Amino acid sequence: MLERVVPGVPYMEGKALAMGYCSDACAGAETHPDIISIDFKSGQTRTPAPAPSTSESVLSALDAFIKGDGAVHWHDATIGLAAVRNILAKLRNGATIIVTPDFEFADGEEELTEGVRFDLEELEKILVAAQNAGAKFYLAFDV
Repeated sequence: MLERVVPGVPYMEGKALAMGYCSDACAGAETHPDIISIDFKSGQTRTPAPAPSTSESVLSALDAFIKGDGAVHWHDATIGLAAVRNILAKLRNGATIIVTPDFEFADGEEELTEGVRFDLEELEKILVAAQNAGAKFYLAFDV
């Protein structure tokens, strides 16, 4: 979301990025505090169990831009662009988005990683436009 309309900014669905962020964050040593799992059959909510890991999430650079408190926190597009490009470099060098066994919404690590890469490339375009226009941004997943 940009703080104002910027001409030429593409629409970004971000479904793969949202799934990747939720799944990859759960694969870290600690569960992200803003992520819950909902079982629509039973109506139960729970915090996903973290998978054992010794490495940081590939998408952890986005943590600073995603707030779960319901408030809008605007960020400098230049800083967001650097984070997105850093993640894209990792993905292009072979990093993958980890899909935890209890994350039912993804088809597999390879497919999800490709989807996340596509969404990040779209986000990169948006942030370049925002940077050029001097507009700030924030990230949120609307589910």
